[in-house]
Amino acid sequence: MNKDKTILLVEDEQIAFHTILETLDFYNYRCHGVTTLQEALEIIKKVPFDLILADYMLPDGTCLELLDAVRKFRFDLPFVVITASDDTEIIHKALDRGASDFLKKPFNLKNLPSIIERNLERRRLEQKKNSPQKATVLLKTIKALIAALEAKDPYTSGHSLRVARHARMMAIALDLSEEEQFTLELAAILHDIGKIGMPDYILNKASHLHELEYRIAKEHPIVGSNIVGKIDELKEVAAIIRHHHERFDGSGYPDGLQGEVIPRLARILTIVDAYESIVSRRVYRDAKSSEEALHELAKSAGTQFDPELVKVFNAVMHSELAGKKMRLKIEDFTDISDT
Repeated sequence: MNKDKTILLVEDEQIAFHTILETLDFYNYRCHGVTTLQEALEIIKKVPFDLILADYMLPDGTCLELLDAVRKFRFDLPFVVITASDDTEIIHKALDRGASDFLKKPFNLKNLPSIIERNLERRRLEQKKNSPQKATVLLKTIKALIAALEAKDPYTSGHSLRVARHARMMAIALDLSEEEQFTLELAAILHDIGKIGMPDYILNKASHLHELEYRIAKEHPIVGSNIVGKIDELKEVAAIIRHHHERFDGSGYPDGLQGEVIPRLARILTIVDAYESIVSRRVYRDAKSSEEALHELAKSAGTQFDPELVKVFNAVMHSELAGKKMRLKIEDFTDISDT
């Protein structure tokens, strides 16, 4: 019954490692097990987990480093710390950095399913609480951020609003929930807010950027995520902003996430952001046609972009979804050929 839940176990003590894995398998959880911090840091970029169980002390560090890495793109992922220590400072540190629960060694293995389900249910309740009604609370903050962006670069602000319109079209096509639509549109509007911190000579440079300039430019998703993430109600938006330049094959930035580990809304934003950039005139090149842009997206499906979402976007643009207000499902696009 739990085969749709994927658990990551990070435990270096061999007896505990094998008995916990066997227990999770007995209760029908899918489970990946690793024994070092480095292995864990690599696998979280490639596999989308529903919950992490991690021993506090590992051979090459502590699970707090893993917790910090996870929170950059999965702010709500349940993270259970396993520890044999009675040191309350460990608990306080882990809680401050986003741990959701603790297991004190030795523990009764029969309690594992209850602990896992308790944390998954807590996440479901938290997600339910975050409704689009928060828009009224955030309106002034968002307006202030947009105004700051307009003052810095009018093109970037206009680009973000156009990206938001295409994001809304994708949200309708994918039949996203009201909250997901709200979150995606906010992320689209604010995705380039980190360019506030970029030097004007880089932002407006007509020629190719030098290596150092390019490294500075690549910081804007992190800067933007840090700005937006200081607002508690926008932590999910901040995660999308941070990862809108990740690539489906894992070669993107800033964290090199791969495939479905990249938040789905970030994968959508990556596509609509790229499309809008291609069809817009920039200081360093002329605009291309919609057909040319769709062709470029199709060429990079599976490498830069989620291939299934590219198919959806291709269909959306050809069906003029925005005008028809149609509600399509992703199954409708599985046989559509690339442009």
